[in-house]
Amino acid sequence: MQLNLYESMEFVDYLKDKFGIENDAQLYGMGGGMMMPAGGAVAAAPAAEAAPAEAKEEEKPAEKTEFGVELKGFDAKGKIKVIKEIRAITGLGLKEAKELVEKAPVIIKEHLTKDEADGLAEKIKAAGGEVELK
Repeated sequence: MQLNLYESMEFVDYLKDKFGIENDAQLYGMGGGMMMPAGGAVAAAPAAEAAPAEAKEEEKPAEKTEFGVELKGFDAKGKIKVIKEIRAITGLGLKEAKELVEKAPVIIKEHLTKDEADGLAEKIKAAGGEVELK
């Protein structure tokens, strides 16, 4: 494979972008204390310890951004109120909402923000339903 000067410069820029290299010293293996005298090796050790700490931070699970509201059950006395609330939330007809409530545990709504899910959960709890956020 032969590259002219322009093609090789484009290839180097592509590699920098792909691997997140910010300066040429990193690209050619001169960064990070690789060619330092013995005294420089001591200075490179703290930098090597910092890298695993950064990796551990990245391994944290991403914070959940989408939630679902699951009806776990309902109070027998408040069944009608729960059905009415489910109808209002989902837009279902009376028969469909009744069947949905009687199938509990069932997911009522998904792909909601935390605030929306909390709001729906509070409404259903106020009507007499048992709710869990998923």
